[in-house]
Amino acid sequence: MQKLDTLAGLKQVYVVWKILCVMPWCNYKKCSKIWLSLIFFFNITYTLGLLVDVILCESLEQGLYNSPFYFGCPVDSAKYFIIYFMRHELWKLKDLFSLLDEHITLEEDKALMRSAIKKVQWIITAYQILIWLLVYSRIIAFLQTRGEIFIIPVEFPFGGIINVSVFKLIVVHFLGFQNVTSDIYAPCFFILLNGHMKILTRRLSKISGKKKSHQFNLDLKACIENHVIILRIYNTLKAVISKTFFIQIVISSVSICVDILSIATMSLTNGETVFLITYSCILFTEILPICYYADQFLSLSEAFADTAYATGWVDQDRNFRIAILFMIQKSQNPEFILAGGIVQICLPTFLFVVRLAYSTSAILVNVLYQDI
Repeated sequence: MQKLDTLAGLKQVYVVWKILCVMPWCNYKKCSKIWLSLIFFFNITYTLGLLVDVILCESLEQGLYNSPFYFGCPVDSAKYFIIYFMRHELWKLKDLFSLLDEHITLEEDKALMRSAIKKVQWIITAYQILIWLLVYSRIIAFLQTRGEIFIIPVEFPFGGIINVSVFKLIVVHFLGFQNVTSDIYAPCFFILLNGHMKILTRRLSKISGKKKSHQFNLDLKACIENHVIILRIYNTLKAVISKTFFIQIVISSVSICVDILSIATMSLTNGETVFLITYSCILFTEILPICYYADQFLSLSEAFADTAYATGWVDQDRNFRIAILFMIQKSQNPEFILAGGIVQICLPTFLFVVRLAYSTSAILVNVLYQDI
C-alpha cells in the first residue's frame, strides 16, 4: 500500500520555492548562489525603481492606476525575504508532517487526508491562474497601448527600450512566482494541519469509555505525542505569518479602496480593467483563506478539548488524569496568531478589511463627485 504523504499537496509550492532558492539545491550549489544573487538583485532594483517612479509620478490618475505596484511590490519582496530567512523553520515542517503521517493507519483517516491534499492542490492551481491572469493582463495592456502603459511602472538608470522591456518582463514573472508561494502557502499548511487535527480528535474519541488498561495509556501517549507535533507546526507557522500579515492587512485595505476608486472614476481599457479586478480578487484570496482556516484550527482545538474531557479520565490513574488536563488546557487556550503582535488573524479581521476598503472608497467617490 502506498505510503501517505501529506505534503504531496504542496508539491507545486515546493517546486516554486526551489526556483526561488527557498528550498535547498542538493546539486549545483555554486549556481544556486549566483541565481539567488540575481533574485535579490531583481527585488532590490525594482523596489528602488518603484520609489523613484512614485516621486516622479506626473498625475493622480497615473498614481491610482499604478498603485497596485506601488503598494504591493515592496510588500511582496518583504514577504519573500522573510520566508527566505526563515526557510530553515519551514524545512522542519516536512519532518513534522512525516511523523504525523506515520500514525495514520485507518483507511477512513487516509481518505480524510487525501481529501485535504486534493483541496490544497485545487486552491494552489486556482491561485496560480489568478496570478498569471494578473501578470498577462498587464502585458496585454502594455501591448494594447503600444507601450504607453508600462508592464511595471519603474524607473531604471540604464536606457534602451528593448533592454528595459526585457528587464520588466523578467521582473514581472519573478513577481508572479513570489506571489504564488508567499501568499498561498500558509492557508494550505493550515488545511493539512486541520486534517491531522480532525484525525487526532477521532482517535482520541475512540479511547473514551475504555477501562483501565496498558493499551489505554499507550493510545493516550500516542495522541499526546501527535498533539505536541501539531502545536509545534502551529507555532512555526505563527512565527512566519505574524511577521508579514499586519502589513498585508494595511496594504490590502488601501489597495482595494484605490482599485474601486480607479474603476469607478477612470476611463480604462479592457486590459486595465481586468488587471485591477484580478488584483482585487488576489488581495481577497491573500487574506480570506488564512483567516478562515486559522479560525477553523481554533475551533478544532476546542473540539479536541471537549473530546479529551469525555474520555472518562476521572476514573483513571493519576498520570492519565494529569495528561488529559494538560491536553485540555493547551487546547482550550491556544495562542492566537497576532499580525504584527496587534491584530488577531480571524474572520472578523477579514470582514473589517472589506468594510474599511468599501467605506473609504465610497467616501472618496462622493467627495470627488459632490459638485456633479
